Amino acid sequence: MKKNPPETPGDGKPQPTESTPRAAVFSMPLPDQSCLVFLVDDQPMIAEAVRRALVTEEDINFHYCADFMHAVSLAGEMKPTVILQDLVMPGIDGITLVKAFRADPVMKETPIIVLSTKEDARIKSAAFEAGANDYLVKLPDKIELTARIRYHSKAYIHRMQRDQAYRALQDSQRQLAQRVHELEAALAHVKTLQGLLPICCYCKKIRDTSDYWHEVEAYINHHADVRFSHGICPDCYEVQMAALLEEKKTPPA
Repeated sequence: MKKNPPETPGDGKPQPTESTPRAAVFSMPLPDQSCLVFLVDDQPMIAEAVRRALVTEEDINFHYCADFMHAVSLAGEMKPTVILQDLVMPGIDGITLVKAFRADPVMKETPIIVLSTKEDARIKSAAFEAGANDYLVKLPDKIELTARIRYHSKAYIHRMQRDQAYRALQDSQRQLAQRVHELEAALAHVKTLQGLLPICCYCKKIRDTSDYWHEVEAYINHHADVRFSHGICPDCYEVQMAALLEEKKTPPA
């Protein structure tokens, strides 16, 4: 991976960029499945040491923020896969910053590895209780640091992919349930006539399963979503009109 650190003065320490107050950013476009490390530490020497430890790792991208006031918002924009955070910084308790990350809707699930100068069980306990995922005494060995970064990053990426797939499944299930509901509602308005209908060859009444005889109109109205509109066909019109005209021609008795 190619990393392009900002220009440094004669002492070799990375300096904040103008666009982000007191935040030095070493960044490259992040490929899929890559690790994006976001370090929060007030000491540029620590940031440079971490950067050098990660510079040869092709799948790890490094970002550095020296100002805790902008750490949460900047991390929310960059969406790292793991946060490295110092526990001792001027102006804020590191435990408080861990809690701030956990209270942020965007960063609440991002893994946090705290960096401390002390191997203290009470400090570890407080860090884990605040929401940290891991604890390292700085500066950790390069092999151990990269291994923990990859472990937490991959676990986070897989969890995000799983949650995204689960949300997509829930959306599909809701859409399917809605369509089933709409189909059932449509079918509730549909009635069908099937099988053989016993019909009288003279009066054309239809016999139901209870052995009752019904007029054709009444039977179909009951068994199908159909309403009748009465008219007269041409053949019946001729017959009926002929009979009516014949009645008019016949003088009254």
